[in-house]
Amino acid sequence: MPINYLKKIQLGEFNADGYKVNPSTELESVIEGFYVFARDPKDNTHLIFNDGFPVLVFLPSREDTVNVTGQNGAFEIKAAWASAGSIKNVYIKYNNNNSDPIFIVRFYPGAFYRLFGSDALYFRYNPVAPFEYIARNNNFSIKGFFEHNSIEEKVAFVETYVQHSFTEIDTPETLHKTLNYIHKIKGKSTVRNVTHDAGVNYKWLERSFVQHIGLLPKEYIQLQRFIHAYLELVGNEDVNLMRIAISNGYYDANHFLKDFKAYTGKTPLEYLKFQSHADLRQIS
Repeated sequence: MPINYLKKIQLGEFNADGYKVNPSTELESVIEGFYVFARDPKDNTHLIFNDGFPVLVFLPSREDTVNVTGQNGAFEIKAAWASAGSIKNVYIKYNNNNSDPIFIVRFYPGAFYRLFGSDALYFRYNPVAPFEYIARNNNFSIKGFFEHNSIEEKVAFVETYVQHSFTEIDTPETLHKTLNYIHKIKGKSTVRNVTHDAGVNYKWLERSFVQHIGLLPKEYIQLQRFIHAYLELVGNEDVNLMRIAISNGYYDANHFLKDFKAYTGKTPLEYLKFQSHADLRQIS
């Protein structure tokens, strides 16, 4: 999802312009949350990132589009997109000046693939994909979704679909506990330490991650470590790369810089300059 929204989710920065709707009790193990974010039409280009939780992102209207630019070139998405996996140097640009809210459904790792009957490696090489292809093959009516105007109606539409389509979660309990552990330590560990602390065999862990999450354990740990380092970088006036790197489990500043360049396509300072220009566009 756009990292500016993920930042608010990670920090719990909710207000009238961006808030969370909890799923019904029956779906708490499938959907992590529904999110609604207002968009400033002047702020139209954002980095896309995934912290391990697959998402569906619905644009304000069925006719709205975004341009997606990444390592695989540029393409246009209409109405809604799905994203998961390890997303590196991918940006979206909104093509419409629609200031109505963006609606996001955030799924628990593994549940998304079970729900839509897709392989966990579906997003391996195309981490940002038009939702229309997935929806068409799974009887999800995008047209029906956009016929509902209120957030309450949209939440109910998605929940009804999930209740009628979902069977059961087959994520091993040990894998679930391992994911929770990685989240708790914010990715500040190595695969070796995680396997030791979780008391599992590496081969089993790797196989389980690929089957249920679509990522290697190392990749999943990297996502958690990076997002927390990113939050510290963009939320701090004192840009001390060494301090940020070490406090978030990186070996040194170069290790952090290498990861940052891979995920954003920019150095930290270049990215902060890009962000400051976006902030100025919102103020003007």
